This record gives sequence, C-alpha cells and structure tokens, in this order.
Amino acid sequence: MLNLITPLKVILNPSTRLEGFPGESVTLDISLINQGEQGAAIDVFIDPMAQTLLGWCLSARKRVALDSQQACEVSLVFEIPLDALPGSYPYTVVVDAPEHYPEDTPIHYPGSLEVLVKEQAVIQSQKLTFSISPATSPVQPLLIQPNQHQRLSVIVNNHSSRVDRFRLYCLDLDKTWFTIQYPSNELSELGVVSSTDGLELNPGGQGEIIIELHYPIDMPAGHYSPTLQLISDNAPEQVFLDLVYLEVKPKLHLSVELETILGKVSHSPGQYRLILTNHGNSIRELAVSASSRDEMELCYYVCSPSSVNLLIGETATISLTVYPKQKWRRPLFGFGLDLPFQVNVQDLQALPTPENLPMGLLIWKARPWWQLLLWLLAGVGALSGLGFLIWFVFFKPVPPPILTEFKPDSASYTEGGRVRLNWTILNSARLAELVVSSTKDQTANSPQVYDFRQGLPTELNRYCQIRDRNLTCTNVDTGARLAGEYTFQLQIKAKSAQKPIEQKLNVVIQPKPLPQVMSIAARQSQLEKGKPLTLSWNIKNFSQLGQLQVIGQLKDGKPTLFKTYDFQKQIPLELTKQCQPPVNETLSCSNVDIGLPAKPGDYAISLQPVSSGSQKQSPLSKAIQVQLKATPLRVINFTLNNQSSETNPSIFLKVGQVVTLNWQVQGDSVKVKLEPLGDVPTSGSRTFKATTNLSQIILTAETEQGQSVKRAFLLQVDTPKPPPKPTNTSSPTVIPFHFKIDTNRQQGSREQGIGEKS
Repeated sequence: MLNLITPLKVILNPSTRLEGFPGESVTLDISLINQGEQGAAIDVFIDPMAQTLLGWCLSARKRVALDSQQACEVSLVFEIPLDALPGSYPYTVVVDAPEHYPEDTPIHYPGSLEVLVKEQAVIQSQKLTFSISPATSPVQPLLIQPNQHQRLSVIVNNHSSRVDRFRLYCLDLDKTWFTIQYPSNELSELGVVSSTDGLELNPGGQGEIIIELHYPIDMPAGHYSPTLQLISDNAPEQVFLDLVYLEVKPKLHLSVELETILGKVSHSPGQYRLILTNHGNSIRELAVSASSRDEMELCYYVCSPSSVNLLIGETATISLTVYPKQKWRRPLFGFGLDLPFQVNVQDLQALPTPENLPMGLLIWKARPWWQLLLWLLAGVGALSGLGFLIWFVFFKPVPPPILTEFKPDSASYTEGGRVRLNWTILNSARLAELVVSSTKDQTANSPQVYDFRQGLPTELNRYCQIRDRNLTCTNVDTGARLAGEYTFQLQIKAKSAQKPIEQKLNVVIQPKPLPQVMSIAARQSQLEKGKPLTLSWNIKNFSQLGQLQVIGQLKDGKPTLFKTYDFQKQIPLELTKQCQPPVNETLSCSNVDIGLPAKPGDYAISLQPVSSGSQKQSPLSKAIQVQLKATPLRVINFTLNNQSSETNPSIFLKVGQVVTLNWQVQGDSVKVKLEPLGDVPTSGSRTFKATTNLSQIILTAETEQGQSVKRAFLLQVDTPKPPPKPTNTSSPTVIPFHFKIDTNRQQGSREQGIGEKS
C-alpha cells in the first residue's frame, strides 16, 4: 500500500475561504506538524503575487523550527481597510522547508478573502434608490449551473428633480460573462433622439436594467460575489454599490483508467499506466496507490508520481510498477501464478472518489525446467552443510584466544592526562591469564596480572564485558600520566600449553607546554640614571607560568636578576593594573616599570619564564638593548681664594700668604687627584700657606668609562727681600710654612706643611 504520510502536515482554519467586513481583522490559523525523522526550519508566507492582500497583512512571512513529531500553530492576520471594495480577493499560502525537505516542499494552499457589505439589499439615498431582483445574501446565494444563462433585474428610482441617466457596471466578472441591456429611451416619445447606453429617467421615474449572466461550461465550483455599480450622470462622484451572491455547486466526476503495458513477467516487474481525468468543476488533489486483492501482499506497488493535482478538465498519467516479492513463491511448472490487484484513489481534501476502480492482473510465469536441476543441487548442498554443521558443533577443536585489537584511547597525550588502553580478545573462554606491563623511559614497572580461570576478574568489571565469547575492554587505566616515552605490553596466556601471545604498544606523553615569551618591548631605549625602565610583553601558556624573572646583563658582565614576579596561575597584585586577564592562554602586560642598577652602561634586558610544574626550563626571551646614561663628568667648582680656574688660571701670591682651595666634581665612579696633594674626595677644601716651591695646582678627574677632565692654577709666589745681615754670626732661623686642610666628610682642621725648607 502507498504510504500517504508526508513529512509536513498542514491544517488551515478556515480551509479555503475567509470572510470579513471593511475595518475588521480576519485571522487565518495554520497548524503545522513535522511528521518527518529530522528537525526542520519551516517558512509560512503569502505568495507575493497577491499584492493587495500583502498590504493588508502586516506579517505576511513567518518562520518556525520544529523537531521531529513536534507541532505548532501560526496565525496570519489580515486588516481589511475601511475603504476596501466588496469582492473576492484570491491568495495562496505557501509552506516551504527548502533546507530539510526540498523534495516535498513548497506546498501551495489556494484560498480567497471575501470582503462583505452590511446586510442591505436596497441602497437608498435622497435622490436615488435601486434594488436587485431576485435578492441574494451570503446565507441565501443564487444557485447557478455552468453553461447556463441567468437574468437579473435592477430596478432604479429617480427621486431627484432633474432628468438623469444611469449606467450599470459589473466590476468583478469577465466582460464575456455578462450582458447589460438598457430599455428604450423614455424621451424618444417627445421626439428627442438619444443613445441607449444608459437608463434615462424623468424626475420621480422608475426604470429597469437587465443584466444577463452567461456562465462558462468550465466555471469552477465555489462562491462568487460580483459587485454591481450604478453611476449617475448628474452626480458622478456618488457611487452606489450592491453585491450579488452566487454559488456554483461542485460537480465531482473523475474517470480512472488502467492500461497494461507488461502483464506477464518472469524476472522484470510488471508495467501499467493509470490515466486520471477530472471532468468536474473542482480542483482535485489525489493520492494513488495499489494493493493486492488476496489476503497476502505478494507484490510491491510503486506509483510515480504518487500524488497529483488535477485542474478542471485536466488529465494526468501515472506509471504503476508491480514488483513480485518472495522469489521462492514462483511456481516450478504450469501456466504461472496469478497476482490480482486493485487501484486505490484517495482525495486529499476528503472529496468522494469513484466507487468502481479498475482492477489489474499480473501473471508470474513458471520457472524454466533447468531450474529443477538447481533445486536438486541445492538439496545435495543442504545435506553437505548439515554434515559440516554437525562436525563444527561436536568435533571441531576449540580455537585459541586471539588478540584482534590493542590500542590507546587517544592518539596523543599531554602531561597530566592518564593513558587508558582498549583491547578485544576473541574466544575468551580459552583465556587463562592476562598480563599488562609497562616501561617508562626504559625503566620497567610492576606488571598487572589478571586471572581469568574463574571468569572475569573483579578489578576489570568496570572496564570489560564478555559477549558472544569475545572479551572487550575499554578505557583500562594504566596510571601513566607523567611525560615520557612508554611501552605497554599485553600478554595473553591460554588454558592450554600454547605459547603466550604478546603485543607491544608505544605511547608518548608530551610535557605540558612551557610558558614562552612571545614579544617584549621597551618604551625607552635610553634612560637617565634613577629613572625606571617601562616594559610590555606577551606570554603564552599562562596556566603553566609560575614565575617571571627580569634579567639584565651589562656589556661584558654577568647576568643580574632585576625583578621576580610570582604568578602561580594568577596575576600578582602589583601587576593587576598593568596586565589584562589572559585570553586563549596568552597574558598581555604593558607599562610595567622596572628599576635598573645605578651603574651606567649598555644593558641587555630579557624575560625568563619559569614553569610551575615542569622540570624543563623555558627559553629565555630575546634581549632588548637599553642604555643607562652615566652622569656627565663635570667640574662644578674649582677655586683658589674664591678665584675660579677658568676665569683666573694664573694667581700671584706672597710667600706665607694663607690661601683656601675648594673643589667639587660630579660624575659616576669618579677618581679625583690633586697635585701636589694626591688622591682626594670628589669635593672638599684645603687651607695652606704659599711657599716658593708652590708653582701650580692641578685637578684631574677620571671615570671608569674613560672620561677625564683637568683644571689647573698657575701660581707665582713673590720671594721676600732678605733681612739685613746681623753683626754676630749665628745659625740661620728656619721659618716653616703651614696650611690648613678642610674636608666635607670630617669636621675639624689640621695643619700640614708643604715645601718646608731649611
């Protein structure tokens, strides 16, 4: 039988016809049921060809998603404007699921929206009244038959005080469907000649207009409501309307014919042609199938297509293929097997179908004589097979266990994830013992021994099961989780004294990814002494980061640890403002200030990430070059008796004159030397007396970087005149020179002689 269940079932309420008055809202409820085996996205919309109704429906397209065997309801609301003209407005509802049911959709459901007028058979005004005879209404329409004529009388009364001419129009019917007849002109009796394309009435007069309806022979069944419009020449701006309600009763006449193309078959299916003709006045939606006339269904019946839509007067041809089943039922001899069947036609709109449907007959020819020999050979083969089966069950030796699968549960492992093994062993009833051993980095571990002599061991209940004498074990935990190279060996020992079966498996557990500095940058390439260095960096594998060390190395020097940040899977408090939360295991920090040593020079700054759980060392980041500028070597002050060496390099002194020497030198790691005093601090003062041996004072300052500067005073000491010689001879008197030395680091004074001479 034909399966009439389609993936989508659609129920419209009302099914084909909506009714409403101008200014009202009309709702079309659509029930959707997904009878298919998969979920589907379903579109429900009004066909864009109905331009008028698209403007009346604010939401003319909707989409729903339904799982299998799920249902829902969709509502389309039409807002009929107040100025809408009465009449019939056709539309088509389309249900489409192109992504999931492209072969079964779209499905079209035609219908119409009837705009009604208020119950008023006669339209009156102060100047005009007219009525239609016979009178009709929506509940009492005028019954008509196709290919017939019908006359309607329109009675017009002119209540105005002027002669007027009236014309009648039919707005909704084809011009070939009606004829309007006006009576002879009343003014012709007065000798006035006028045309008869309208009804002329004197004041207070009454006239009749005849409209004759010609119904075509192929007029579809349904309800019609054509609008009659009466227009006055004196008041063309006024339009007078009335509706005529017509009904065409459905005429259901469907002919079904069956033609035989191939009715006797041996190997191929039977071929038939089914011809359906719609002689009625309604559109028919039909599903076609076939079934056997016997109790047993001995054939498959395939109709292509399985359903058709027949317009009025249309003919459809359907191919019917009949496949005999159960090949063993084919007769061995004789005239063949008769397989009678009948055609089934079902109207999808529940309309009646013909009671007497055609019946068909398929003759299945008998087998040729040579096939008897095949049956004989088949019998001999069956006896041989029975003997083999007896030998297989009672005498065949029990096969030994066979290892068919031994593999890990994953293709790759990372440190921390346990290695689990899967294996499958056939003929597990012969299994005596199972040994699982492992070796890590060529170091053997204790093997695991499982005894199967009493059945499945308790420790393997959660991992293994036995079905059809086959042992299947999955996700057996080996305990291996540290990084390294492992070799797992599975050894099978049978209950007999056969040689054990062994199979090895190599597994590598990769270490956790080490934290690695992706980029490092400094805001400054040159720094002045005392100012911090501002760094920015990106580090991947943040979860493995334990510490971050900032290392600097002075040129031709040893690496020095400047700063250490402790992470332990979280950002330190001192870096919460500079570092963003990691994204995809990448930590980004910017504007981090690092203090540098006081010693100037060219530094290479690097970052050293330290892993929190791995013994391996992460690679050092690339180095960035930063220059720490030295304090410029400069002599700030070098004076003698408040005289600067730059302005007065030469000074005249007198023997014994007390002088004061002051100096101050600025620089890094500076050595200052005064001649003739020797090494002195970077700043200080000395007081002494001038002697004739004091000719110059030189200040020399040098740094470790090789910078040097000199300042000097040239002294000229006047020799005092010798005193007059005494009369007596006595030994000369020695007069010493003394000077006073002051320093910034030590309070007090001391005297020292420079150039004492006897």
